[in-house]
Amino acid sequence: MKHLIITLLLFVVKSQINSQVMDTKHIALNLSFDWKKKQVHGIAEITISVKKTTDIIFLDAGFLKIQNISLGTNTLQFHYDGGDSEKNLKIHLNKPYSPEEVFTINIYYSTTHTNESDPNAIGGSFGKGLRFQQPTATTPKKRNQIWSCGEPSGNKYWFPCNEDITDIHTMETYGTIESNYMVLASGELIDKITTQDGMTTYHYKSTMPFPNYLVFIVVGEYTVITQQSGKSIIQNYGYPDEKEAIESTVQLLPDMMKFLEEQTGISYPFNTYSQIVVQDYPFPGLIGQNSSSILSDNYIDDHGVHEDFKYLWDGVAMQALTNQWFGNLIMPKSWEDIWLNNAFAQYYAGLYTTKCYGDDEYLLWYYPFENGVVQNEWMGGNIHPIVPQNHKDIIDFTNDGYSKYRGSLILRMLQYEIGDDKWREVIQYFVRVNAYKQVSTQDFQNAVEKISGKSYKWFFDQWIYKVGLPHLEVTKSYNSKSKKLTVIVKQNHRREFSTQFQTVEFYEGKIKIEIDNKLKDIVIKPKLVNKFIITCDTEPKFINLNYKKIFLSETHFVKSTSELLYQLHNSRDASAKQDALNSLAVIALDSATAESDVTVIKKAFKSEITSNNYWRLRWIALNAFARISKSIYDKETITMLQSLIKTERSWLKMAAISVLGNTTDSQYLEIYIDALNDESDRVVNAAAIAIGITRSPNALKVLLDLENKHSWKNQNRISALNGLQQLGDDQVVNDDQVVNYVLHCLTDNLSPRWYLATAIWDYPFAAINTLVSLNKAEMGYPIIFDRFK
Repeated sequence: MKHLIITLLLFVVKSQINSQVMDTKHIALNLSFDWKKKQVHGIAEITISVKKTTDIIFLDAGFLKIQNISLGTNTLQFHYDGGDSEKNLKIHLNKPYSPEEVFTINIYYSTTHTNESDPNAIGGSFGKGLRFQQPTATTPKKRNQIWSCGEPSGNKYWFPCNEDITDIHTMETYGTIESNYMVLASGELIDKITTQDGMTTYHYKSTMPFPNYLVFIVVGEYTVITQQSGKSIIQNYGYPDEKEAIESTVQLLPDMMKFLEEQTGISYPFNTYSQIVVQDYPFPGLIGQNSSSILSDNYIDDHGVHEDFKYLWDGVAMQALTNQWFGNLIMPKSWEDIWLNNAFAQYYAGLYTTKCYGDDEYLLWYYPFENGVVQNEWMGGNIHPIVPQNHKDIIDFTNDGYSKYRGSLILRMLQYEIGDDKWREVIQYFVRVNAYKQVSTQDFQNAVEKISGKSYKWFFDQWIYKVGLPHLEVTKSYNSKSKKLTVIVKQNHRREFSTQFQTVEFYEGKIKIEIDNKLKDIVIKPKLVNKFIITCDTEPKFINLNYKKIFLSETHFVKSTSELLYQLHNSRDASAKQDALNSLAVIALDSATAESDVTVIKKAFKSEITSNNYWRLRWIALNAFARISKSIYDKETITMLQSLIKTERSWLKMAAISVLGNTTDSQYLEIYIDALNDESDRVVNAAAIAIGITRSPNALKVLLDLENKHSWKNQNRISALNGLQQLGDDQVVNDDQVVNYVLHCLTDNLSPRWYLATAIWDYPFAAINTLVSLNKAEMGYPIIFDRFK
């Protein structure tokens, strides 16, 4: 009986919460900050209406200390256990309110939750609520900074609210801080008032409603670099001592905004766009916040570094900007629909890189990364649909690779199914009719079907609502008499993982096939075996099923060496060329392969390396060539490498130096020394390693001299340490000059650096690796132990 009563009471409480339908109209926060205690003291003015008459409302609060709640002159009773469970702040109103009434409650509170960094996350971590960043004994150059993480339900840890994604509202923030700091928050800056006591109050206000998880705040010392795109103002907030680097990093932002306006048919939806960098924020970040985006401060690079990594960080900036359309202008109706935000962000980042650098860049960089995430999720047993319908833990499915990477590849397939012109119409219609509204996946499907004039239920069922990853086994034969090519595609999908979700038995959809120099569309039917008979005057020299890998699948297609060579030289698909390179490298490394065939493969690789093809393909070919050559190079190869070093730049020049460095021959020392003056830090690093590998008597001085050359975040120091690691003979090990330099690098925690806890990017970690290589690891122990204490 006792258990029954408890169960009934729990049911009643749960029913009260679930039946309570609250509509937040507006939240105004008045905040002050306590750096020492890592606390915020606030007043939350929350304007509310209810959808049915009630005298009780429930809010979300995460470890807040609630001092008082009032409505007008009335002090309200409330119940709150101080925890962070859902709808845990129960407020008794002064009377029953009907749906026609709008009222404002005032909540006086302080935060108690501290959003600490995760020490195991070398690239940063999100946590919940507000993160206070301050200098420490170990990292005295860390900046005083505060930033929030709201997605998916982290804002309740710094102000009371309704975290329900369907409850959209406008926002207002008053933040008071010491005058050397800025407060940046949701909406537009309305006013900034400095008082005689050295404090400044910033006032921000938004006029369009949006979900609570998009609310943000950042506090820190910033300078702003302003740009213009049409009528829109772009504000880039970075650190005052990195002004030139900010300017170098954000050059493409106005063009990105123009590109998205052209694609969506809708101008940037707010007056200003702010991009703000903070410490300890993960790559690539979360979706863009309201009218702003928070990014990792690792995004900011000087001109040389940004030139090397445009493909990486500009993509992140593009994703964040895209979310101002897909996430802020049109907002998800539920967490089930968040994939529309994430997928479009990744999709347009890939589309923009194609616009800037061509299709080959997408196929050789974006696609392998996206597909790799999808494959790894699948092979790791993380299996669920893009939209798991009617699942109680839907929010658990929003933070893996499905919504973003698989979603992006699905959008790419849908574009191919519909056709480029109709696809543009679909997107512009979808954005236009749903602007400033919350949308569902069904709304997107409706737009697709209205503009295309066709039903795409099969597509959404197959790719969005069900589970699976196609595995296609391809065979072919040619009949010289009938001039017919037969291509057989067998759907042999992997089913080794159990899942609670509905699976796809057989897939359907369009696939483009490349036969020698001709392209043809074929349609896979939802059955085990699909047979295609194609007229060909002569037997094809190569066949590339799934041209440009538009159809998301694993494909198994055995090809001969001659077919792969022809594909490498003649395919119009950069991804097919890369596949040929990889397969040929495997053949060349096989001990059963004849030496004559290995020679032919090496010659083919050299042809690609010295061609006019896109640099990234040539870079892949050069690395593949090095892999199969095993550092044994003839005179022709040496000449080729020297020519590449002389004429190429950045990654391709770096690769050529690394390959030549594998010879360990000191006769090329001057080439490497000259490369230390290159504007690309990737080239400098490769040259330093090559210098160390030569074990030349001159190497030590040259490497130590790198310390005196300026570089962004001390990359020259990292390069010097990487070079010194190669010197490990007794003569060098016993040289106090080397050991003292390495210990200095390990001890120094004041010089500019990345905080990434990896030897590739963070010089103290490179110093540790160098001590290990010199058999002096024990000398670093006192330094590390002292910091540990």
